[in-house]
Amino acid sequence: MSCTACKKTGGTSNNNHAPLAALTVAITKVDPFTVDLTCAASDEDGDVLTYKWDFGDGTIKDGNAKETHSYDANKMYAVKVTVSDGKASPVNVFANINTTITVVSIDASTKFQTMQGFGGFGAQDVYWSGGPFTSTTFVNTLINDLGLTILRDNLPTDFEDVNDDSDPHTTNLSNFHYGSLNDHLQYLKDMKTAGLNKLIVSIWSAPAWMKTNNNVNGDKADAPVYNPNPTQQNNQLKTGMYEEFAERCVAYIKIIKQETGIDVYAISLQNEPRFSEPYESCVFDGEALHDLIKVVGKRFQDDGITTKIFMPEDIGYLDGVSSMVQPTLNDAEARKYISLIAVHGYALDGVTANSPDAQTWQTMYSWGAQYGMPLWMTETSGFSNDIKGAMDLAKAMYTAISFGNVSAWLHWQLSQQTLDTYSLMSSSGEKSKRYFISKNFYRYVRPGDERIKSNAPDGANIYPLAFANDTTHTTTIILINDNAESKAVKLQGASLPAQFSMYITSAGDDCKDYGTISISAGFLLPANSVVTLYKKN
Repeated sequence: MSCTACKKTGGTSNNNHAPLAALTVAITKVDPFTVDLTCAASDEDGDVLTYKWDFGDGTIKDGNAKETHSYDANKMYAVKVTVSDGKASPVNVFANINTTITVVSIDASTKFQTMQGFGGFGAQDVYWSGGPFTSTTFVNTLINDLGLTILRDNLPTDFEDVNDDSDPHTTNLSNFHYGSLNDHLQYLKDMKTAGLNKLIVSIWSAPAWMKTNNNVNGDKADAPVYNPNPTQQNNQLKTGMYEEFAERCVAYIKIIKQETGIDVYAISLQNEPRFSEPYESCVFDGEALHDLIKVVGKRFQDDGITTKIFMPEDIGYLDGVSSMVQPTLNDAEARKYISLIAVHGYALDGVTANSPDAQTWQTMYSWGAQYGMPLWMTETSGFSNDIKGAMDLAKAMYTAISFGNVSAWLHWQLSQQTLDTYSLMSSSGEKSKRYFISKNFYRYVRPGDERIKSNAPDGANIYPLAFANDTTHTTTIILINDNAESKAVKLQGASLPAQFSMYITSAGDDCKDYGTISISAGFLLPANSVVTLYKKN
């Protein structure tokens, strides 16, 4: 809605001052389309003010500073209120009211990806701190409030900080030094007890003794060309250590099962493999990653390890990510060991179908789709800690899920001591607006839900996602209102539930439960909000 504030059409009379006035409007209901109008007026002389309303639909009346009026849907109206102190010339203020109802169509007969879940990385505080790493409250918050179903962890570099023995094909678990893995174990046990659905693991670096630079870190932030004949200056895994690397993966998976009862769902052999960083990192090119996958995949097969392998967890320009994927996908022997494609989703939030970001997601999805491999997004962060950042996160999720058919979405840090752009919450329990936006997705879109077709008109800046589950008999619809004003919407589609529970995150609400609504008529999406409609039939 728009309004003209503090509009004066008159001057003063006998030193009397004209009133000052501003008109605001707020849609409160859609059926019928009802608007609250407030004329905030003041008079320097303290005179009693009167209000004459022209509601723009032929209704004119003397009224009060606040009025409520109903309108026909899908029209434009110009409202005018004339404020008078009975002495100076009256003051007119105006507002335009748009009663357009945006129709969002849902087609449950057209189905896309099956969702695997939502989650993130890490414990109550980062593992490179002194903790705490777990607590009953924290674990309950993740599983039962946020709705997390996938936890991402890392395989610590000091796990097997010296070679367990000289034979990579003989794995004696008692010879492995857990190192900082001990900081993870109680947290993982607690998450398992609470009902964690999936644990996935990423490797930041092989241990120093397996690498050409004899260091888990690189010396600077860089994306160097992979050197097939490395020197001590190259932050790379020695090719002669591929079998030892595979043994280390097997030992880790078995120890996690032994210590926590968790079957590791999937493992990434290298996080962001094109990058050397001054922290734990290791550089590969697509051919080297392909060679390692064949060794590790064969070892998993020989040892009866059912943990899936995913790749490339890369970030950056599309051609760079593609170069990490294609050598493995183009080799049937290597390809059989890969179960899913996973990428990191930074700065990919263009929400229109023709945006470069949407097309990037479509391209990345196509790599694995031809082989039946789903696409996951396993790391993102950097969204500002306010409603704008939260809305940017929501739009990024929409883009990946809608155009990339992404079936899993994971944030970077779940929690750390200080709440910043890297984490959804702090270790003391403070929750960001991004936490609540995430909750709109995580808690109500569950593993096994299928995305179904949903559309809103182009240019409406309303972005819908819809999901249905024939087994649990649930329907979930997420509506992102990327407008600075409330929008009226109406759902259209066969066999939709008559009623939904509504949950809203906006500048003023944190995934607030608004009770049950009927969709026989329209309903309101607050300005800059994410609205989740959920129904268990």
